[in-house]
Amino acid sequence: MEKKSNKNVEEIIKRLPEGYEQACYETKGMERKRKIKNPIELMRLVLLYLVGGYSLIEMTVIAYELGIAKIKDSGFLKKFAKCEKWFEWIIGEMKPKAIIEYKAPKGFEKYQIMAIDASDVKEKGRSGRIYKLHYAIELLKMSAASYKITTQKIGESLLNFNIGQNWLVLADRIYGSLVSMEHCLKSCANFILRLKYNAFKLYNEDGSDIDLLEKLKSITSDVAEDIDVYVKFAKLGFTKLRICAIKIPDDKIDNVVRQFKHKDSKKQRKTSNQALFMSKYVVVITALPISISADDIIALYRLRWQVEIYFKRLKSIIDFGNVPLRRQDSVMTWLNGKLMISLVIEQMLSEVSFPP
Repeated sequence: MEKKSNKNVEEIIKRLPEGYEQACYETKGMERKRKIKNPIELMRLVLLYLVGGYSLIEMTVIAYELGIAKIKDSGFLKKFAKCEKWFEWIIGEMKPKAIIEYKAPKGFEKYQIMAIDASDVKEKGRSGRIYKLHYAIELLKMSAASYKITTQKIGESLLNFNIGQNWLVLADRIYGSLVSMEHCLKSCANFILRLKYNAFKLYNEDGSDIDLLEKLKSITSDVAEDIDVYVKFAKLGFTKLRICAIKIPDDKIDNVVRQFKHKDSKKQRKTSNQALFMSKYVVVITALPISISADDIIALYRLRWQVEIYFKRLKSIIDFGNVPLRRQDSVMTWLNGKLMISLVIEQMLSEVSFPP
């Protein structure tokens, strides 16, 4: 066993939240002390497994060499799988730590600006099961704010998040739905969500339909423009919102069209001419007041890509996407364990002066 792995594990353990040992019993991560004697020894083993890249057979040797337990590989896997709720408890107790403090753009000072997205993680082997990490980062602090791991059956929606009061959510097209927007407004939060073609009906104040594509034809790439619209929410009813739109510069439109055609080829589908036309514009919907300009709203939305950098860090630095072929319960434990480690790393980053 490498000394470096052991040192890393001890650093992680030092930063775990108070009460994590008792929580091990309460979440049934440990029920009997027949082989592994206490939660600290169990945590050492599972962290070595998560950060060291060891096989199950190697873990049995490590457990014996460290004097923790003489245990079979199948026995260790069962112990590991039982840690899922324990890891979830630890994740829930770890408070976000600011890695850096950026100043809020003018007009957005009262909001916590949250970039939200989800990323697929595919299990190795023939099963090919897919899991999703739903994630929100506080953009001006570059810190994790909310996270949830689910199976593929749970779609991407803002309903997956406990939206905080005064959050300002930035999210891509897939989140631009009536249920997501209503969830935000009912939580006393706001949103800037990109719109896809024909996501839902848009109305004028008198209840007549709006032809959004016709409205977009007059918009240029020089200045973002406002379009007043109304939508019909299930509970909030007829509600006024704003659409802010700007045309993508001509020299970049070819690249956008090429991306759509690549996705069509990959997924064996054909994007409609209307959707292709709308893709030539950045079109977002929001409930922000008119005192904040459409240009400022579009400019803020463009910072959303930072959440994708977060996923790349998780996958490249701590191997979040490298899921070993296991039973589904142990896979969920693996993913929650990796997420727990990433939050500890975030705490470490918050303690040093280091620009992301």
